[in-house]
Amino acid sequence: MRPNSKFDAVDDMKPLGDRRTRVRLEVVGLLWGTLQVTNQARVVNISRNGALIASPVPVALESTQVLRLTLHGHEVTLRARVRHLRRASGNGEHDVHYCMGVEFLDEPPALLRALE
Repeated sequence: MRPNSKFDAVDDMKPLGDRRTRVRLEVVGLLWGTLQVTNQARVVNISRNGALIASPVPVALESTQVLRLTLHGHEVTLRARVRHLRRASGNGEHDVHYCMGVEFLDEPPALLRALE
């Protein structure tokens, strides 16, 4: 026993047990899923076919992503495939971002009008 340890209170705690109200099943083997995370990113350049985006997080090559662009005050949603990705550093150690080239899979009319 440690004298006057800040961990003494933790040592005296009893386990609470499993408080789940629903059954969870053990996964045997591989079970793949997806996780959608929304992060703001900066569009560096854009064309009718795709865009270069500066993203705070890396994205898997050849993955399909849903992009939401705000053009002239209107939100445009489209699918895009990630064609290339490179790590880029800014001014400081914590200013790391990723340059991501995407190919648009959709051609929403609002996007085409905004790029004319």
